[in-house]
Amino acid sequence: MQAATWTLRLPKSLDKPKDVAAPAAAQREDSDDVLAEWDVVRRAQEYDEPAVEALYQKYYPKIYNYAFLQMGDVQAAEDLASDVMLKMIESIHKYTFRGLPFGAWVFRIARNRLIDLHRRRRRRGEVDLSGTLSSALANPQALAERALERGQLQIALKHLTDEQRQVIVLKFIHDFDNRSVGQIMNRSEGAIKSLQHRALGALRRLLYQEREE
Repeated sequence: MQAATWTLRLPKSLDKPKDVAAPAAAQREDSDDVLAEWDVVRRAQEYDEPAVEALYQKYYPKIYNYAFLQMGDVQAAEDLASDVMLKMIESIHKYTFRGLPFGAWVFRIARNRLIDLHRRRRRRGEVDLSGTLSSALANPQALAERALERGQLQIALKHLTDEQRQVIVLKFIHDFDNRSVGQIMNRSEGAIKSLQHRALGALRRLLYQEREE
């Protein structure tokens, strides 16, 4: 699998990001989507093969992209995505619907696996794979700006903290709301809003400092 490109859907104002309430129709549509997927999940919990396959086909590329943005390594991202899919299938009978998208549960598995991987690598003294995302010799502002223009977010995200990067990827690439991101990261909604604000501020300073000067 080749490295993909992504479109980053950031708020128009990077200075004062706001959570704008979705229109009622959009909220109903989101709710309908969550309930429709829950029906697929229930069938998968009964080991209905087409339902399991549908969830695998939907979430494998999402988890692969998520892992690649964190690590910048194709093989490691493929391995992590496969591991998460196996865990999803093995544990799906334990899943209980609580109003959040099923994807929040899947991504929490992925985040926990990613944390475990980084811990193992640090214990072994291995180089963090995320270091491959950018060149130490390159100008970070110009490099990140070019990366965003080409849709290649890994380089820009490299300059955020791990938690800031998680919030940006989950909210603006995978379209999770604050409540779901909080569930994935085991943080409160208030903490997610704060992380989002700091992350967008960091991206703004990184990308536009040279222009404003």
